[in-house]
Amino acid sequence: MFKFLRTDKCRRIFGIFQKTIIIMFFLVNVGIMITDGLPDRSALGARFIKLISRYQAFGMLYQPWSMFAPNPMNTNAFIQAELHFEDGTVEQWPLPRQTLMTGMRRVLVGDRYRLFGQETLLPNQNELAWFDISKYITRQIALRELDGHHRALKQIIFNRYSSVVRPPPEAPLIPHGTLSTYYKMDPVFYYVPTVEKVRYEAKNSL
Repeated sequence: MFKFLRTDKCRRIFGIFQKTIIIMFFLVNVGIMITDGLPDRSALGARFIKLISRYQAFGMLYQPWSMFAPNPMNTNAFIQAELHFEDGTVEQWPLPRQTLMTGMRRVLVGDRYRLFGQETLLPNQNELAWFDISKYITRQIALRELDGHHRALKQIIFNRYSSVVRPPPEAPLIPHGTLSTYYKMDPVFYYVPTVEKVRYEAKNSL
């Protein structure tokens, strides 16, 4: 009898805990939708968003008002790196993007790469992000070339491919999910790798 009561009590406690988690999950996510989706944000709303910012970023739950108004986003864009080597050869380095991914990788991280290529790597903006991606590509190419042609990277040219989707009646209606067929290409960032060779000398004092 005591064992039964103990088990029943545990079940009640677990049920209360489960309901609390569900309610908290509902309130937090609805709060994000209401607070982050409105054009004006109060001091309380700003504190709430700051408090759950890590959770919001992890779940990709940000949806700014600027996406809807006053000028909704109407441009598909992606970045591609053009690699120039000292021997005159040229290669393309496609940055990861959602349309090139498949399976769970596309579901889990595809939209992050879309945001990075379309909304972070912008012309004349976010210089630190440009330098970070440039250094990453430089390191990857250096490692690859050690086991390949041993070419030296001379320059990286980042080209932005963009396609503007015009709403009716300016242009015919494009069904949802239809990929763009024409992209305008603009060089938006140049990077020249600098490789410093440091010589270490041992000095012995007798």
